[in-house]
Amino acid sequence: MIEVLNRLLAQWTAPGFTTAVAAREGVVLDPAALTLLSILNNAGAQRPSALSERMVTGASNISKITARLEAAGLVRRTPDPLDSRASLIALTEAGERAGKALRRSGNSLVDQLLEGWDARDRSDLVRLLSRFEAETQRVAGTLRDADQR
Repeated sequence: MIEVLNRLLAQWTAPGFTTAVAAREGVVLDPAALTLLSILNNAGAQRPSALSERMVTGASNISKITARLEAAGLVRRTPDPLDSRASLIALTEAGERAGKALRRSGNSLVDQLLEGWDARDRSDLVRLLSRFEAETQRVAGTLRDADQR
């Protein structure tokens, strides 16, 4: 099972794959920018430190990726209402449109992959993946709790 999951994760996160899927909906960005855009699209505005943690990279790299997205008009820096010394990276209206296009490209790919599947198989896949995700979140929480002790 872990081998299948590793192969799937490797394919879905491969730079050439992600950029090609995004380009199908007109989102032409480098892989790191796509990842940051996706995080903001799914989770909302984030501090650079949180983005650095999520993307497992340094603050200077987040700064460079953010600068590219700012230059493209897709993100902006805003003051953090919880800490005036900090800033948040947020999507602009154009960034929100790009995020929606990115989601459409992913949905289109899934539709393509499941094209020959009947409704029951699709439903079973969603149900089982949702169950797997919930269990993953539960175990991740217990691992974090144990790590903090």
